[in-house]
Amino acid sequence: MSHARTLAKNTLFLLTATIFTNLAAFVWNVYLARYLGTAGFGILSAALALTGIFSILADLGMGTYITREIARDPAGARELASAGLGNKLLLSLIVLVMIILLPVTGIYRGTAAAVVMFIGGYMLVNAFSAFFNSMFQGFQRMEYQTIWNILNSLFILVGVLTVIWLGGSVVHVAIAYLVAAVLSVSYSVFIFTRRFFRPGLAFSRELIVNGLPFGVTSVFFLIYFWIDSVMLSLMKGDVSVGLYSAPYRLLTVISSLYTVYLLAVFPIMSRFHVESSDSLKFTYRRSVKYLMILAVIIILMVFVLAEPLIELIFSSKYISSAPALRILITATAFMFLNGITSNLLGSTERQTTVTRVTGAGAIFNVTVNLILISRFDFLGASAATVMTEFLMMVLFMRALRDTDYGLSWKDIMEGWRILIPGAASAVILMAPVNIIIRATLALAVYVAGIFLTGALDHMDRAIIRSIIRG
Repeated sequence: MSHARTLAKNTLFLLTATIFTNLAAFVWNVYLARYLGTAGFGILSAALALTGIFSILADLGMGTYITREIARDPAGARELASAGLGNKLLLSLIVLVMIILLPVTGIYRGTAAAVVMFIGGYMLVNAFSAFFNSMFQGFQRMEYQTIWNILNSLFILVGVLTVIWLGGSVVHVAIAYLVAAVLSVSYSVFIFTRRFFRPGLAFSRELIVNGLPFGVTSVFFLIYFWIDSVMLSLMKGDVSVGLYSAPYRLLTVISSLYTVYLLAVFPIMSRFHVESSDSLKFTYRRSVKYLMILAVIIILMVFVLAEPLIELIFSSKYISSAPALRILITATAFMFLNGITSNLLGSTERQTTVTRVTGAGAIFNVTVNLILISRFDFLGASAATVMTEFLMMVLFMRALRDTDYGLSWKDIMEGWRILIPGAASAVILMAPVNIIIRATLALAVYVAGIFLTGALDHMDRAIIRSIIRG
């Protein structure tokens, strides 16, 4: 059970950071949405989306490849770090030039162009922090990544609140993001050089080639993840982006819950690929079950309580985005399943399969967005997200048929053990009583039902006991 304890420890570290990060992000996004209004919030969201797509070109999958290789053989970390840092510097300079040239195209002018420039700088600086975090992850020292996540969120929160207090504009908000990134990367450099080693500076074409499948996958993923906001800004304007970004921010917060688990389990799955195929299969199938248990209750609660959630968090100005939240939240189950399956394929050196699936998803997403946004505005973008996640799930499941790791029919039929508690919780959520009482009772009934139906079996309980005993 040592791997279970390692996974639990690293998941706990990252979960701690995620809880703080989400609370901080919740505060600054609520304040920004209310302070900037739908148009200003839309400008900031579009800039984050556009530069987010560009920033992945500064990594090209090297971070994920480095994580996997260090997890398998820590002795090669120094060479990987030097080559990765040199490659990152070169690629970042190229991307920086591309971002600087964006205003020349005339797509973004004035305030929007300035915001894009500063947010682009923020994204590139954060790319270096991500590089060091990938090595922390490879060494399975998630505590350092946890501290970075907390500091980064704290710096952004303080910066945003300071700008609002001083009565600044959306441009000043973008500058605050950039300053936060510089402070955060300073921590990463300091910790890595003090606790591990001082990396050299080299260039490795081989590292780029090996990381490229992960990089292309990330490009496709980010196109799919951000392109809807970019297309909305170009096709419908900043107000539509603001109304879409409010529920999408909530979906991002929710998705971070499973991202924590994926980050912690990826090095272990990579090691199991070398050491034990049976252990890898066990880890994948148990992970699917745990993530589905989490997804079902999240979908039910958010779907039923969408309107009060939007009004409580973002104010009544965003109430028209509640239907978008209901549509988007249904994608959670597909996202969770796609994430852990992508982890599995990447850890078993089948990253080209992941690339093909995410590529198909990105192309499909852009095409469907073009059709649906023109007719249904941000509701069309929401539907496109769900449809894309479903398509990717189907493609991932087909890819697993050619491996020994796919889900069996028995695994799928066992889903009733999760759905029955979910149905009972849904009934409670629709009762005409106070929202807090409904949510609390629904969660209690769901948790009790998970144990009563045997969704968590004796093996799951043994894993839990082992983790608790340490």
